Amino acid sequence: MKSTRATTKRGGIRSAPKFGNIAVTLTHLKQAVPVAKSRIIQQVQKILQAEKRKGQVEIILAGDALLKRLNKEFAGKNKTTDVLSFSFEENITPQKGLHYIGEIYISLEQAKRQAKEYAVTLREELLRLVTHGTLHLLGYVHHKKDEAKLMRKKEEEYLNAR
Repeated sequence: MKSTRATTKRGGIRSAPKFGNIAVTLTHLKQAVPVAKSRIIQQVQKILQAEKRKGQVEIILAGDALLKRLNKEFAGKNKTTDVLSFSFEENITPQKGLHYIGEIYISLEQAKRQAKEYAVTLREELLRLVTHGTLHLLGYVHHKKDEAKLMRKKEEEYLNAR
């Protein structure tokens, strides 16, 4: 799969130093993010390390319009969504020696609405979404009841781990 990376002007990029053989980059295309980006990056690093996966992941914080467009183009759903993950099979190596695992797109606008709806902080909701997206990159799905149960268990495990 080719990169879905939008050509929109980027609001900011934060790259974490390589963590072993793991690299995570966070880009925000919309407004400034009122949470510590380092915590979001650390969450992905923690999951990749626990799942014994090495490589590079990009997190793109965007708005409803981009998520709606990607959701329509890749999932055939003409509506916005909170998180989309794009796993890459081919060996793209944007950072020397690292396998490119994929990209996670999160709608900040949807995350804010969901945080309010679930009575949690935006930070908590963003961590939940990046956890969910990372698990999708690693092959977890929730199409069937047993798959959903396993994925939810993994989400809780990683969200509650310190």
